[in-house]
Amino acid sequence: METSTRKHRSRSQPTPRRRNTLITDNDIFGIFEPLSRHAQLTTRQLVAFDPRYASTVRNRLTDLYHAEGEWLVRLSETLKLANSLTIDEMHRLGGYAEDLLKVRGIIPSEKWVRTSRVGGNSTAPSRIFRLAHDHMASHIALDIEIGVRAGKQRRFRNHIEIINDAPERTQAFPKPLRVLVPPIPGAPKWIEPDALIGIDDRYFAIEADTGSESIEGVIKPKIRAYRQIVATGMIDDHFGIDNLRVLFVTTNEKRMRNMIAAVASIAREGRSTMFGFACRPDLGQLAGAPAPDGRLYSHPWARAGREDMRLDLGGR
Repeated sequence: METSTRKHRSRSQPTPRRRNTLITDNDIFGIFEPLSRHAQLTTRQLVAFDPRYASTVRNRLTDLYHAEGEWLVRLSETLKLANSLTIDEMHRLGGYAEDLLKVRGIIPSEKWVRTSRVGGNSTAPSRIFRLAHDHMASHIALDIEIGVRAGKQRRFRNHIEIINDAPERTQAFPKPLRVLVPPIPGAPKWIEPDALIGIDDRYFAIEADTGSESIEGVIKPKIRAYRQIVATGMIDDHFGIDNLRVLFVTTNEKRMRNMIAAVASIAREGRSTMFGFACRPDLGQLAGAPAPDGRLYSHPWARAGREDMRLDLGGR
């Protein structure tokens, strides 16, 4: 009878009678730890990140959701999508899992860890657009991380590690990824990347572009802001790093070329090594988005007036 009940129960509802589940290191580092850095991740993304067999991870996500205690939260509990059957389930870190990571010293206990999660800062007006943007930002960061891990030759640094090594005043900010931009015409007062990563001693801000922002009114000001925080050394004062490149991923080839042209219109002699661009039409929607597979790590990133950049070749 219990099997029949579970078979027909909505996937967004835990079992009425919860089960005790032994939490393993594989659960901690394959599921909980990445969720501590991302506002939400889909089943497909977690399966790609976790080194265990896909079927094992999928079953484990189900077990953890139904286990005694709040280990995982499903987005479908609070958000009902019209095409929910075609959209991969999204998971968030539960309170029990977050506390465990803190007790184990895997993540800092400071409040900024939660406020700096990838995919948690989008200002898109529609929740669906916001989720699409957040999913894309997480995909890009995870994809590069998976590629670095598979290569086994370089060290990947996530934003929690970078902020944890930053000056103490940065860690005291409510949103430590938000950087003050020294005054410059045509630039915003603050710039906050969708994600911040490091590969060895090179650092990269990630910008997920779903095509909803004006190139003239939003993208160009972002480009000016990034150039300014690097030129003035603000990234050193804020993060304690001495270099930064910006990776824009968009979903339309023509838009990508227009963004490259925007960089060329601002940069000296129309050339810049600071900004890399990639086009991924498959990341534009929640439904049918692929699993991260590491390809962005070895993907050629187009630049204004310069040769393409490759992250697996040192980001040069």
